[in-house]
Amino acid sequence: MIRGYTLIIAEKPKAAKKIAEAFGSYKQINYRGVKYWQLTYNNENIIIVSAAGHLFGITGPNVFPVYTMEWKPLWEIDKKNLYTKKYINTISYFSKNAEKYINACDYDIEGSVIGFILIEKFGDLKKAKRMKISALTKEEILRSYSSLSELDINMVNAGIARHKVDWLWGINVSRALMISTRSASGKKVILSAGRVQSPSLIQIVNREIERSLYFPYPEFRIKILINLDNKDFYVFLNKKFESIYDAKELVSKLKNDKLIVTSVSSFKTKLSRPSPFNLMDLQLEAGKFFGYSPYKVERLAEELYLEGLISYPRTNSQRIPSTVNLVEIVNGIAKGPFRSILSILNNLTSGKYIVRQGEKDDPAHPAIYPTGYFRKVSKDAYKIYELIVRRFLASISKDAIIQKQNIILKFVKNNVDVSLNLQNILYKGWITIYPYNIKEDELINIKENAEVDVKKITLELSLSKPLPRYNRTSLLKWMESVKIGTEATRGKIIETLFSRKYVEPKGKFIVPTKLGITIAEVLNDYFSELTSIKMTSEMESKLNDIIYGKIKCDDVVNEIKEKIGKYMEEYNKNKEKIGNKISKGLGYLSYNKCKFCDFEEEKDGLCKYHLIALERLKSGLSEWEEKTGYNRKAIVSKLSKSKSTGKLILDLINNNYIMM
Repeated sequence: MIRGYTLIIAEKPKAAKKIAEAFGSYKQINYRGVKYWQLTYNNENIIIVSAAGHLFGITGPNVFPVYTMEWKPLWEIDKKNLYTKKYINTISYFSKNAEKYINACDYDIEGSVIGFILIEKFGDLKKAKRMKISALTKEEILRSYSSLSELDINMVNAGIARHKVDWLWGINVSRALMISTRSASGKKVILSAGRVQSPSLIQIVNREIERSLYFPYPEFRIKILINLDNKDFYVFLNKKFESIYDAKELVSKLKNDKLIVTSVSSFKTKLSRPSPFNLMDLQLEAGKFFGYSPYKVERLAEELYLEGLISYPRTNSQRIPSTVNLVEIVNGIAKGPFRSILSILNNLTSGKYIVRQGEKDDPAHPAIYPTGYFRKVSKDAYKIYELIVRRFLASISKDAIIQKQNIILKFVKNNVDVSLNLQNILYKGWITIYPYNIKEDELINIKENAEVDVKKITLELSLSKPLPRYNRTSLLKWMESVKIGTEATRGKIIETLFSRKYVEPKGKFIVPTKLGITIAEVLNDYFSELTSIKMTSEMESKLNDIIYGKIKCDDVVNEIKEKIGKYMEEYNKNKEKIGNKISKGLGYLSYNKCKFCDFEEEKDGLCKYHLIALERLKSGLSEWEEKTGYNRKAIVSKLSKSKSTGKLILDLINNNYIMM
């Protein structure tokens, strides 16, 4: 073996091979079942080795509570990770004779930690540098290699702090749940909690319970059929009525009133082209178009990145810097399967490309963009690739132009307005490149002060609606909005909730299981601050502050230790209650069940949720009677047929729990 070489450590074998290919001629050699690459570049001997993602993890003693921890090889922590041993052995072997070490793992928190720990364990940090690669193309790799930087220690510290905080939180709360359950039932069961996982579960459970308890109230709207320019239109009075009497009174007055046009305005407006994707935008769009889960989108995007087809996908940026050669990318795309889109683009732009930059930025990576290279990929990955290409091309195309027409009409005597808003597309621009649904109408010819033919006025009853259930993409959006988790972790956390059997699919939606509801209740009741969105979001902020040197890793870790210690004291006081509650939820202990569900009876044969439902039903029926004048039988009939009525309310209605 050669001596005195530079050792480059990549995060995965595909990335390592791409790096080797960028340098030109190389030898691919096998060391004890693991590939490595040997080459000479500018008279410098280079060996490229690969990790397989994380090769080390945090572990600690099997005690409770636990506050001490250490990094150990994953295969020592869990034998299912035995495959990682050969990668560790290879990196260890080639680290011995290296003169310089380069961390070329993904330029994000996880990649920084992976490379740092390997160099710290087997090499020499004083001789280490960092490669910052945003796309696995020859040009980008060579540019990165020619501009090596110092190790990103703040990023490393932020990653290490995140691992420690998540491990301390998860291991202690999980062990608390399991120990109390075993103490109460004698059963050994695997339960888990997580710093981001648990508030997300609680949010799903709270939303589902509120939906199940939802009592819909009546809303009345006045619907008017009018004729303008020999075309019929339905318009609604810009007001909702809770009382049928108020609504009927106004309908009666309007039937004897005159409707005139008070204002007609028409104007052109720009429909701005979209900015390039960041990871969450890509996950949301792929969920909408293809029904893919956020985690699946992340995996497919990583596949495309490792093939060199797109830039690094785990980014929050919606911006592409001027250093990215747009013309070169477009010329590359023209050689692939989307050349027909390129002719549309060039007709729009005449070959002059200006990116519509988004608001969000990321100091580590630009927005996701195609590199201009193409090779065959899996069917699902191709769909994601096409979406990225179309979005990128739309972002450098031209804005659409919309013609809007707003018509305001007024009932003269009663001085109430209705409005009609129409629009059509004058210039499609980027819409011809990127899939986008927009309503188009035929604009009408009408003058101010014209009297309008009112053909019919009717009263429509609708019922108020609960907030919708979460699906994977809307939950992802919620997590981002409250600033918990990261671009790289949110999708996987959502899938963890499924694998733990805390939630299950119901069509495209997420619903909590009985176990999930039980765990959420326990976490909410006995670990409220640890599982609060506020604390989780604040912890995310502190972990990010480590990157910018505003706070130290140890300070953040010590803070979570203090919080956990405080809750462990409280836990000991409530251990029996917690154990009994979870054991009942798992069916390990017998209890008196509610008449209508599997939850424990609290009073009169009803669980706490059905008792709440009963109170809502009683007060709601009285309010319905007052607002509508309907008899109870008619009200119950409408409630039982409505999709808005919560399941717990329906249980009572369908079992005649309220006397007619």
